[in-house]
Amino acid sequence: MSATGKDPQWRDAERFAERHARTVLARTDVRVTGPGSAIELDLVGIDFAARVEHRRSPVGRQDLEDLRAAAGSFVAVFYSRSGFTKTAVLWAEEHRLALFGYTDTGYASPVNPCAVELVHRAQADSEHHVRVATELVSRRATEARQAAERREREAAADELRAEDDARQAAERRRIQRVRSETLLGRTVVLLLQIQIVPGTLTATIDRLAHSTIVSAVADSADRLSMGDRPHAVALVRSMFDDAAAALEVLTPPTARDTANYRTSAQAIDRGLDALDAADGLGSVGHVAPELVASQLRQADRCWRALVGELVKALPAPSLGDVPAPRRPRHLTRSSTV
Repeated sequence: MSATGKDPQWRDAERFAERHARTVLARTDVRVTGPGSAIELDLVGIDFAARVEHRRSPVGRQDLEDLRAAAGSFVAVFYSRSGFTKTAVLWAEEHRLALFGYTDTGYASPVNPCAVELVHRAQADSEHHVRVATELVSRRATEARQAAERREREAAADELRAEDDARQAAERRRIQRVRSETLLGRTVVLLLQIQIVPGTLTATIDRLAHSTIVSAVADSADRLSMGDRPHAVALVRSMFDDAAAALEVLTPPTARDTANYRTSAQAIDRGLDALDAADGLGSVGHVAPELVASQLRQADRCWRALVGELVKALPAPSLGDVPAPRRPRHLTRSSTV
């Protein structure tokens, strides 16, 4: 029957065969050729060709030969409502044609081993695709979950770092504020003492330069007990505070940009930082004796550099009134013409 002469039931059979090829045979690209098609095939797809017969008589060998010739190297499938002749079945098996019988109620079954093999292969391929797709979905879900967990950990770590940075910045501001307040107090006291005794600044710097307190504490750092450490650190800190006050009084505002002042200020800051570390500031738990000793020795090195700069910055003592040398008497006489 020509394509234009097919009755509606035949068209329904073609659409049923199309659904069967897509769902049972896993040929999702199969489609009905439609009315007016130039080819003698009812269903076509990638590597797939099929015919559908809706007549009452069994399909014979000639129809199979026509399908084989039209299909070429494609997988050839024949759907018949009335079955196939025995000769047709034997010929189909010999030439690898899959035969399916179907009913008007929408049921199709394989007729020859080639059709059974085609169904089994389709089922195996479908299971494989489902398994691969399931593994892919599972892997992507696992990767997505791991990525989300990683982002959460990174966000938590960033938040902790930000909090820690904020705490450290606040602690540095607090320490700087305490140092500034201490320096202000010591400077005011020193200025008052200078008002009373003018030579107080020189005497203070001389006392600091000849003091052995810082070096003595550094030398005995390994032998300090836990009870003696705070007192030793506080004593050295007091020496640094006095030196910082002397530096402020000694240096006028116009000389704050000199190398001497910057070197002295850096020595004070490094020394106070070493004392803070030796005192356990910012540390959790017990501070090891080795750390205390190393920090006190670091403070001693800063102290030596500091007092050296203070001594160099101290103005030279005034020599007072020095009498002018007497001129020889013969040079003071007036000459006569």
